[in-house]
Amino acid sequence: MPRNKTGLAWTLGRFILQDKSVVLLTQGLGPQPFHNRIVLLVNEWTNSAAEMVAGFAAVHRLATIVGTKTAGNVLGAANFKVGGGYGVRLPIFGWYMPNGDCLDGEGVSPDALVEVDPSLLNAGVDQQMNNALEILSRPENSGSLPSQN
Repeated sequence: MPRNKTGLAWTLGRFILQDKSVVLLTQGLGPQPFHNRIVLLVNEWTNSAAEMVAGFAAVHRLATIVGTKTAGNVLGAANFKVGGGYGVRLPIFGWYMPNGDCLDGEGVSPDALVEVDPSLLNAGVDQQMNNALEILSRPENSGSLPSQN
């Protein structure tokens, strides 16, 4: 991140009129304390920009994805007035992964599939969160860099 207001204004200005894709900002190049220590929780209610982030993290092995498959609801749309107080919303773009797969209708599959038992959740037991914490506590997740495929 920029270290002063001028640099911050310039950085923000670069993105105002540009593509609104996901931008990943980190503390800098090289090994970071958070590398290999990120878990994203997803489920069937994860959609839109959250799916874009989960898909990006999954493809680039930036995080372990825990939960259930996401909604597959990532089409960008535009609204048009059609008269009489009515409007129509039409899809105008999709979100594609680096391998060419479109996330719309497909979603992001988790690395660790963890279904939620509503009775346990009602009793205060969050199986997905517990699984995420268990993954983070493993010795291999003590700060080493993630493997790049």
